[in-house]
Amino acid sequence: GKLFMAPYVISCCSTADLPEEYLNRRNISHICMHFSLDGCQYQDDLGRSVPFDAFYDAMRAGAETKTSQVNAGEFMEYFSSFLEQGKDIIHVSMSSGFSGTYNSAMIAKEQLQEQFPDRKIYIFDSLCGSCGYGMVVDRLADLRDAGKTMEECRAWAEAHILDVNAWFFVSDL
Repeated sequence: GKLFMAPYVISCCSTADLPEEYLNRRNISHICMHFSLDGCQYQDDLGRSVPFDAFYDAMRAGAETKTSQVNAGEFMEYFSSFLEQGKDIIHVSMSSGFSGTYNSAMIAKEQLQEQFPDRKIYIFDSLCGSCGYGMVVDRLADLRDAGKTMEECRAWAEAHILDVNAWFFVSDL
């Protein structure tokens, strides 16, 4: 099928846990979080720099791991690339309960709104993590691809973002 090019972008953080190939195929943009493994810094580029199995093997072997948020400057750079093309943005962020990333996105939005007064930027706090909010992003892409306007997508997100329930299981802490 022909790729429908909407005048707006559906975007998320790499923590939505959707594979890169899938994000590309669905035309969903993403910004990479950061992590460190035994003191070395990496972008969470969906397993490219450090394959997931290697990361978890290292973790099981006792490697020190930390994650860090995307800062406002990175969001400004990321969002501007779309705004400069004349596109509006719906960005669904990792939960503000887990990370300051949502706050960084909001700071960037405020500054960019002054630079691009004719563009719209909607930032949603998923209040969720992992594939829980990946499902929200996926549904927004479905709505966009069905020809829904950005305002219809925004209204859907506002009405349904709290409908997601996600269960996590960890083998150990």
